[in-house]
Amino acid sequence: MTIQTKADASAQRKGKTMSKKHTLAKAAITAGLTLAMSLGGALAPATVAFAGDTTPTAAASTITINNVQGNQTSFKGYEIFKADVADNGNGGKTVSNIAWANDTVAAKVTAAIKAQDSKYAGTTAQDAADWMTKNITGTDATTAVDSSSAANAIAKAVEGLTASTTVTGGKASSTLESGYWLFVTDPDSVDNKVGGVEGKKDTETYTAPIFTVIGGTTVTVTEKSSIPTVDKWVKNDKTGSDWGKVADSEAGQELNYKLVGTVAQDVATYDTYYYKFTDTLSAGLNADANSIVVKIQNGDTETEITSGFTKGVVSNNDATDAKDQTSTLSVEFNDLKAAAKKAGITLDANSKVNVYYNAKLDPTKAMKVASEDNPNEVKLTYSNNPHSNSHGETVPHKVTDYTYKLNIVKESSTEATKKLSGAKFTIKATTPDDSDSTNKYVQADGTLGDTAYEFTTNDQGEIAVSGLDAGTYTVSETKSPDGFNKVADFTFEITPTWNANNTALDHLSVTKTASYVDANANNNQVNLTVKDTPGSGLPLTGQAGVTFTWIAGGAVLAIGMAHLLRNRRQDDAE
Repeated sequence: MTIQTKADASAQRKGKTMSKKHTLAKAAITAGLTLAMSLGGALAPATVAFAGDTTPTAAASTITINNVQGNQTSFKGYEIFKADVADNGNGGKTVSNIAWANDTVAAKVTAAIKAQDSKYAGTTAQDAADWMTKNITGTDATTAVDSSSAANAIAKAVEGLTASTTVTGGKASSTLESGYWLFVTDPDSVDNKVGGVEGKKDTETYTAPIFTVIGGTTVTVTEKSSIPTVDKWVKNDKTGSDWGKVADSEAGQELNYKLVGTVAQDVATYDTYYYKFTDTLSAGLNADANSIVVKIQNGDTETEITSGFTKGVVSNNDATDAKDQTSTLSVEFNDLKAAAKKAGITLDANSKVNVYYNAKLDPTKAMKVASEDNPNEVKLTYSNNPHSNSHGETVPHKVTDYTYKLNIVKESSTEATKKLSGAKFTIKATTPDDSDSTNKYVQADGTLGDTAYEFTTNDQGEIAVSGLDAGTYTVSETKSPDGFNKVADFTFEITPTWNANNTALDHLSVTKTASYVDANANNNQVNLTVKDTPGSGLPLTGQAGVTFTWIAGGAVLAIGMAHLLRNRRQDDAE
């Protein structure tokens, strides 16, 4: 029979007490570090260490929050739990003795938990930490919290309370009390300028909630966010071309455009996600609103959506200068997340939104030629704060389309200063850069047609036509100037050279086949000088002989007439 002494009983009670404290410490650590690792931004891997025989010493510490590319924001810190935190020597932290930061935080967080779980009956900070550990799952260092999650609800409850600290992006904070903290973007630090211009939309974005443990060595995280981007592409009509930043075409030709937008890394944190493309087209371009197609892309798969957005093209005709009379194409989602869900599409941080449409150069408008491009540029407006309705706006991105001007001068091959009017000729696109235009004729406005159009040189012996594309053309003279011979058919080829980045025209060049044609090109136009040979009469040798013959013939005729008259008189006398 074993007799338990009073000392034994005391030791047993002490052991139970220590075991209970160990269990609470373990729960505290699990709650703190699980949330820190799952909701914080890019925390280094850590191991959980428990308080054993050695009681950890609480240590105040600092945090560094690095910005994502494009952001230069700062952050507000809100303490949720106070706790004893110490490094455990194994790359992790030991957390114990959890307590509320203050009564206001306690009330707000408890209310948020009860809104998520009506059966919650906790009364202490440890109870709240236990509940959070159990119910906040499915996130990690690269996945933002979902808008409907408990974590986001708690972040909303705590955000806006009196901030305990402000942290400048990329710099270590001041020394903070050890415990469990929430960090969100400081709205006053978000840039409200585009290109330094006052009054423009924000160009930065807010982070998803960052929860982390402070104490021991400095904590370094990266904000859980990214700035949405927009890009634009045009498909050159040259056979075999893919999407690029620059193209050329003839007047009236339809061009294919593509807009590509990304979403924020923390798109899941937003209840609703506003998203709008605004594409401004120069005066010479006409966009077809009926051609607009919207698709959401995940990986290599694109899925068209037909509802949940508005689209259209509006002309901006208030400018007095025709070249400034632009038009605007827009595609607007009040809630991109809802539109994707309705179409059965998963929208996540890797999704893209693609907009396709057609536009053509209008020769009746302020179409720019040669070294002047016909640009259109797009910007993207997007939700940039998961806990408000504020919007951000990207800087514009553009693509350019070029078309070329042709100038032909007819002059005498023997007298260069003599310009020849009245010459008529046709121009055929015999080897254009797009096969669909083969053997079509250049019209007066630069468009291509199936019927030949006759150009006529003016008093200065020239014609000018704008709106040609790259490629080889054949000139056929149908009527020569008075007193000059027709020239044989000849060809010329227009070749553009793009800059090193393939974003703009570097220079034009032209080649020709005929020796009687001079050709040159500059960044303004292609110039051809066609030299016509004067006509000549038939040889004049033998003209004197012809005259003598006529004179001799007249004399014989006179003699014959005289002889006839004399014979008649003799007959009458008899």
